[in-house]
Amino acid sequence: MSDDQHEDRYIGQRVRAIRARRGISQQVLADRAGLSRGAIAKYENGERPIDSRRTLLALAAALGVTLGDLTGHEQDRMDPAVAGFHTAVPDIEVALWTQGNTTHTAPARTLDVLTAEAKRTAALRIACDYATLGPMLAPMLTDCYRHIRDGGPTDRDRAWDVLSMVAHTSAAALKARGYGALSWTAAQEAESAARNIGGTAALAATAFARSQVLLSRPGSLPAALTHAEGTAAEIAPDVCTVGEIEGLGMLHLQASLVTAAMGGDPEPHLTEAAETAGRLADAPAGTSILRNPTFGPANVQLWRMSAAMERREPGQVLALAPTLTPDALPAEGRRAQYFVEIGRAHAMKRDYQGSLYALLRAEHAAPQHVRQMTHVRELVGHMMRTARRDLTTGDLGKLAQRVGVVPV
Repeated sequence: MSDDQHEDRYIGQRVRAIRARRGISQQVLADRAGLSRGAIAKYENGERPIDSRRTLLALAAALGVTLGDLTGHEQDRMDPAVAGFHTAVPDIEVALWTQGNTTHTAPARTLDVLTAEAKRTAALRIACDYATLGPMLAPMLTDCYRHIRDGGPTDRDRAWDVLSMVAHTSAAALKARGYGALSWTAAQEAESAARNIGGTAALAATAFARSQVLLSRPGSLPAALTHAEGTAAEIAPDVCTVGEIEGLGMLHLQASLVTAAMGGDPEPHLTEAAETAGRLADAPAGTSILRNPTFGPANVQLWRMSAAMERREPGQVLALAPTLTPDALPAEGRRAQYFVEIGRAHAMKRDYQGSLYALLRAEHAAPQHVRQMTHVRELVGHMMRTARRDLTTGDLGKLAQRVGVVPV
């Protein structure tokens, strides 16, 4: 392997560099993080990947840094494939902060057009097409705010409904691309819209978005669980439409993942999610446009795989995989997640050929999404250091360049 190929990037390098700047020993860091000194040494030397959210959060908390400081999220913003999204973020920020009170002078689009565009942006987000999605968000937010400010009562109600969907889409996309604080602001706007239109779908979507942001912050797992569990309990008695059932189900799935990350048993929430999915077939459509069509029995099974991976149970992940057909998952991002979990499970069992095959299928399903995933980068970098030469000089080496763990 050439010297250039050894210049890979992994989380343990940043742990070592930050620990050195802090002037603390491996043993002190291990004690703070609740890990062994030997584990810290292996992470820092690249002998073991940091493939657990719990470990990553523990290290970030012990070092007093954010997850982005350890994962190098800033590198994602240099990816030309999603440059359009990152370029649009300042405009999204202005639209949210000013609530549309900007120097934008073009006439607002009609609510019929905005409704159609809101559904399109939601589909783009589910498909993980962030490059196309990003430039659409700020103008849509601005137009929604203008209808709320200038329209009559009927138009204002419709505008609040569209805003709830666009703000939720913005929150999810911003979180996925590493803008946690701005994602939180978008979730607040979605909640404001939800309070104005009534119903539970928007409230569920807001709580889900907030819990997702908190799940990526050291020390915030109890709050992440409270947002998911508490809102699910609050809205459950009033849930009846398809969109509301989808929102409730996603809250239970989120609660299952947070519970697993905290070392608990995710099964009660997964069971609740499965029972909630069973209500979809007979539910009325409802009037709100806010939906989460990815929720259903197949998605529940996928989150079972993710929860098992969070608990470091690769055998369980691989046992669950044949029970789910990827084509049954209604979104590219979900299909990618299916193959990522299989890839992580194979790697944990040191089956690097099986892992590589699964990761390549994941990348094919949703390249923009998969190439910026921390777990994928860490895993690919680990395989580059430990796998056979015929793997590292072929597809694995090319994948390592695409995900940014080695220089192009």
